[in-house]
Amino acid sequence: MGKKKRRALAATTVETFDTTPSYSIGDPAFADFLRMSGVNWGGDVSESSALGLTAFYRAVSLIAGTVAGLPLKVYRDLGNGQREQVPHFLSDNPAGPYDLSAFGWCETVMLHQLLHADAFLKAITNEAGELIGLWPIHPLAVTGVRWDGADKVFTVALANGKSEELVTGEVTQIMGMSSDGLRGTPPLSLFRQALNTAKASDAAANRSFVTGALISGLVTTDEDIDSEEAKTIKEALNAKIVGTENAGAIAFVNRSLKFSPWKMSNVDAQFLESRAFGVEEIARMFGLPVNLLSVSGAVSNWGTGVAEANLGLQKYVLMGHTSRIESAVRAILPPDLFAEFDYRGLLQGSPREEIELLIAQVGAGLLTADEARAIMNRPPLPAPPKPAPKALPPLDDDPDELENESA
Repeated sequence: MGKKKRRALAATTVETFDTTPSYSIGDPAFADFLRMSGVNWGGDVSESSALGLTAFYRAVSLIAGTVAGLPLKVYRDLGNGQREQVPHFLSDNPAGPYDLSAFGWCETVMLHQLLHADAFLKAITNEAGELIGLWPIHPLAVTGVRWDGADKVFTVALANGKSEELVTGEVTQIMGMSSDGLRGTPPLSLFRQALNTAKASDAAANRSFVTGALISGLVTTDEDIDSEEAKTIKEALNAKIVGTENAGAIAFVNRSLKFSPWKMSNVDAQFLESRAFGVEEIARMFGLPVNLLSVSGAVSNWGTGVAEANLGLQKYVLMGHTSRIESAVRAILPPDLFAEFDYRGLLQGSPREEIELLIAQVGAGLLTADEARAIMNRPPLPAPPKPAPKALPPLDDDPDELENESA
């Protein structure tokens, strides 16, 4: 951390944050960040409108919730491939003194990543300058990022209408895919066309069911009739054929009428196809198989078993996100410490498979029996009883005593 460019972290103490840090996302200077010049796809896509799409919400909640459920552990590198886990605020309370659980903190960071391809974490230190927490700043509150030598300067909009500038070290940036190294490319802007198409499909389906033609059929006569007679015929038909009390009854109408069933097929109107395509587009955005978005009948190309599906989710989706977090927080840790997400809970097989694997590892000398029992959350085996001491052989008679007895 450059001495000339970066201010001491001790400047941001717990006493400074007498309330929860509040940053504004209403700065008009940031409006153009989510706008694609010269192209109008039906308006900007906001967080709420995107998350209002059930497939989008499912995809985001699946990734964010799964990553947040993985323990974030901090290790000390002992050399020679050895490491030991150490207690750290990143594992227990990454938000520092504020009431935000480790799960909620990670889920918030992931939500910022998935929606805006950026997460910004404000350093929280105590009076001694020791880092004790990282507070997530909403990406829309960061209205500007620029280079200042080798460091970045972040302009953050405050809730009181003012702004402040923070430098690298005071803010840790977890950046998604980027073309300039300053900010990630936000999916809400990048995929605005596809999201607006999905929103339009939902709106069309809603209009169809709310204001569309939902009548059961049309009744016509061979001769012209006036409105009063038509009303009388309609009431007579409804009285004879509508309602559970008329189920199975035979309706008799003393008039020549022709009934034509009214049908409006969702397939013909392309509602089902367009909405299904929207789900596939959203699954493609996040690299998820469609079956994980609760699509009936869809199958995964990652494998047929739960273990294979979880392995594919780890390799092709989650590791990109967790690796970004791990590499970003490593910059604020001492040189001998590093953070890592633990995937063992996600990738574990059935209880039988776990036990068979542990038995094989104990048999190969990779684990001791007590280490294997610890993995299964069982106490060590009791120490075996000490063997009873062996009886001493009888002593031979003293030769001198034998000589005296013979004398």
